[in-house]
Amino acid sequence: MNKSNRQALEAFLLDNPELEQLEALLDEFNIFEAIGAVRQEVRHSDFLAFLLNPGERHGLGAAFAQKVLLTAVRASENEIGVTAVDLALWELDGLQVLREWQNIDILLLDESHHLAVIIENKVDSGEHSGQLPRYWRIVQQRYPGWQMVGLFLTPDGREPSDERYIPLDYGLIHDLVLEMAEGRASTLGADVQTLMRHYAQMLRRHIMPDSDIAQLAQRIYKKHQRALDLIFEHRPDLQSELRDYLIAMIEATPGMI
Repeated sequence: MNKSNRQALEAFLLDNPELEQLEALLDEFNIFEAIGAVRQEVRHSDFLAFLLNPGERHGLGAAFAQKVLLTAVRASENEIGVTAVDLALWELDGLQVLREWQNIDILLLDESHHLAVIIENKVDSGEHSGQLPRYWRIVQQRYPGWQMVGLFLTPDGREPSDERYIPLDYGLIHDLVLEMAEGRASTLGADVQTLMRHYAQMLRRHIMPDSDIAQLAQRIYKKHQRALDLIFEHRPDLQSELRDYLIAMIEATPGMI
């Protein structure tokens, strides 16, 4: 190994506080990371449906659902039937939360106010098969005359193909989950509060575009690009190693070819 490459590797290993910070961040326990739910869209929808449902035993009542809807409607540039004032005044304790009804990620139904809210959640995937207008049409036909709101939730808040939907980003969800966990600590059980904090932490680490892990990784790469490119160039070829191992096993076994 030439001198410059050796120096690059030494700097990466010995003079790298960002790497120590990244390792500490990754070592910190998080329940959602532990169960492998970080990039699983279905698990995100499950947990959000849990928080949105006033009937669940989390101690939030309808507060989280009301806050999400109120924030989305206030930020919308489109004219929709329901207003922020309506949502601030309405009692949503009877809100019904459905998962995967007609393939809709989350559907909120409020019979008392004739309100239907479609939430389409995308973590890594994109839109397909004209699903947004199709979901709108299905709900509109099933609940004629109801006021409808569509929310399109993505990590970066990208614009939906159907302008009737309001774009939301996971940064907003992160902020609202933390706000609820801290502001309603007296009514939340310790386990629910911990779960909400872990969820917000996981979003901050992995899902938000400016996540802590992404920022650290970018800083480390910019500072130690030569060393990292060298490491990547000489990374183990697991497929080749497995092939050699199998060949050695076969040759050492009488009767096997």
